[in-house]
Amino acid sequence: MSGALSSWHLHMKLFLNWLIFLLLFGLSYSSNGPDVEGEALIEILSALNDSNKRVTDWNSHFVSPCFSWSHVTCKDGNVVSLSLASNGFSGILSPSIAKLKFLVSLDLHDNNLFGELPYSLGSILHLQSLNLAHNNFEGAIPSTWGQLSNLKHL
Repeated sequence: MSGALSSWHLHMKLFLNWLIFLLLFGLSYSSNGPDVEGEALIEILSALNDSNKRVTDWNSHFVSPCFSWSHVTCKDGNVVSLSLASNGFSGILSPSIAKLKFLVSLDLHDNNLFGELPYSLGSILHLQSLNLAHNNFEGAIPSTWGQLSNLKHL
């Protein structure tokens, strides 16, 4: 009986070591992988032309913007709100905004943004609030925005 018990303990120990290895490898792999939303936010900020350096804590070397980035709100590890109103931005709204698939609220009012309204916003199906007022956008509202069935505030 003790031989069977000893064998069982050995197998259990090997199994637990293997399980711990897999868990640590999985955590390491996921934390070192690229963060699509983080990369998108860096691209968006770059296109907004933050010449006044109002947003200084966004860092592409951080794994996720959900831990400490200003102006960003997350839920369940996804960016759900981006609030960059009244910051004196003078660029365009990057098509990378569409990479924020779980975005519910986008507030960019009272800046000096210009160019056409991005059609790619129409693919953010969770979007409920969109505030682009007091900017210098031109052209018509893209037809793709008709897909924003959850939009309550424009």
